[in-house]
Amino acid sequence: MNAPGLAVNARSATVPLYAAGFVTAFGAHSIAAGLGAQSENIGLTLLNLGILLALYDVSEIFLKPVFGALSDRIGAKPVVVGGLLAFAALSLIGLWAADPLMLGLARLG
Repeated sequence: MNAPGLAVNARSATVPLYAAGFVTAFGAHSIAAGLGAQSENIGLTLLNLGILLALYDVSEIFLKPVFGALSDRIGAKPVVVGGLLAFAALSLIGLWAADPLMLGLARLG
């Protein structure tokens, strides 16, 4: 039987992982909502908006297996930390994006 302290330690060890998942999901979907609300102000056509919204999901489909294999090879922690750093950097690019191409680059994060 497992000691009670082990279960508490295992739960507390997953808190940063859940927090990272929440931050990235919240960030990605709040960007999508902001794009929809500001699309006319930043010169996006309906087609451009749809492409930018789909870009996140398409990149996720193609990149999950790649980063899953990388995680198997080098470990989950470096991949998660690297992904969070990339998300932060690309989000900063999105802050100063002046055209749909830069927004698309920021959406890949």
